[in-house]
Order: sequence, then structure tokens, then C-alpha cells
Amino acid sequence: MLELKGIGKTYKGEATPALDRIDLRVEPGEFVAVLGRSGAGKSTLVRCINRLVEPDAGEIIWNGRAITGMNARELRAVRGEIGMVFQHFNLLPRLTVLTNVIAGRFAGMPRWRSLIGAFTAEDKARAAAALRKVGLEPFAGRRVDDLSGGQKQRVAIARVVMQQPALLLGDEPISSLDAVTAGRIMAYIAELHRERGMTVVLNLHDVAIARAYATRIIGLTEGRITFDGSPEELGDAELRTIYPPDEEDGGGEPITYNR
Repeated sequence: MLELKGIGKTYKGEATPALDRIDLRVEPGEFVAVLGRSGAGKSTLVRCINRLVEPDAGEIIWNGRAITGMNARELRAVRGEIGMVFQHFNLLPRLTVLTNVIAGRFAGMPRWRSLIGAFTAEDKARAAAALRKVGLEPFAGRRVDDLSGGQKQRVAIARVVMQQPALLLGDEPISSLDAVTAGRIMAYIAELHRERGMTVVLNLHDVAIARAYATRIIGLTEGRITFDGSPEELGDAELRTIYPPDEEDGGGEPITYNR
């Protein structure tokens, strides 16, 4: 179980908080989509969970352990249970696809092995199987920087398969992809969710995709939760609360129902 208690975050130089006393409980096996305007706090929320962003206040608890307050060694261990898919892939561009997938196991192997690339035959076989799952096994020996954006994100998904985390976080994992590729990536994530009973928390811009895949939707507005319910409960009135008009842009962001 994942629980956030009173999480706050204010960035240096900003007058208003990015997150304002967030309380959130996510049950095992839930698929949560986080919606909101740009600047609403979506990325900060997801990145606070594994402390890629340090919260200023509050407590984050994962399976009975407080992630907030862990030292570097403890945090490295718990991150082995938490996968992450980023908007810009966060891969090692000069290394091979296979090595990037094996990186999903770094938290669970001795540091010296990860530093010198001393991977076992089992590591390589598991990575090849993960690449096969996303249709990229023939690319195992290619450098990541030779791949397209969609292929890179599939490598990132294969890395999650390799890691076998109990919790998957996503920071805008499909926002830089075309509609067809975005659909495929979401299908891979949904398959992991179904097959492994993995808890998933993704922040998204696309309302239609959130409705199609999530079991629960969280709406953020100016760092506060303004909606928490099922996709069926997310109507026009609720969307207007999540995406309020902005005087500076003449009426707010368009709400994207379909790509």
C-alpha cells in the first residue's frame, strides 16, 4: 500500500506551493491516473513518491515503511521495488538496448557488478525475454541513441519488466509520442498491471486515455486534490474543476478526449 500524508513541496523562488498538504492512499493493484493542467503539481507528486523530488513536509509510506527519512542505502533498496517511466525515457544513450534493460536490476545486484557491467547469463536471458515482450529483441545489441522515441519508450517498459517492481510510477510517459505509439505504450503498461497485479500511478494529459485505462482518477488543481473517483464519475463539471479557466491564456487548456 502507498500512502501520502500531508505532502507539501514549494520550489525555491516560488511563492505558492507545487503541492499543498496532499493526503492520498493507493491500495495494492490500483491503476491511478493523475490529471491536471501544466503546473498543477502532477510531476512533483509522482516524483516525490520515490524522492526524485524531496518533499518539504509530510510523510510517504510504502508497504509500512516511511520512504521520507530513509538514508541513501535504504532508498536505493526501496527503489528496487518502484519502477519509473519518464517522458524523456531516462535511458543510457551510449549503451546498448540490452544493457539499458538490465539496468532495471541494478538495485538488486552488487554495486561492483553494475559498475563494470559484469552481468550473468541469467541477467542477459531475462533482459532478452523482456525485450521480446515489447517486440524489440532484435535490437538488443543496438545503441539506444539509434532508436526512435517510441522504441526508446518500449525499452523503458522492458526495463520495468526486468525490474519486476510492485509499484510503477509514470511521469508523462506518453506525452512526447504520436497517437499510435502512445496507445501501444499504454497497452504494455496495462498488460503489466493485469499480469502482475502491479500498482500503477501515472500522470497524464489525455483525459480519454486516463478514462480508458485507469481504475481511479486523481485531479490536481494548484497543488491540491480536487477530484478523486472512478473514470465513470469524471463528468464535465469535474473536468471544469480540474481544468479551470486561466485568465492569462484566455480560457484554459483544451481538454483532450481523443488523440
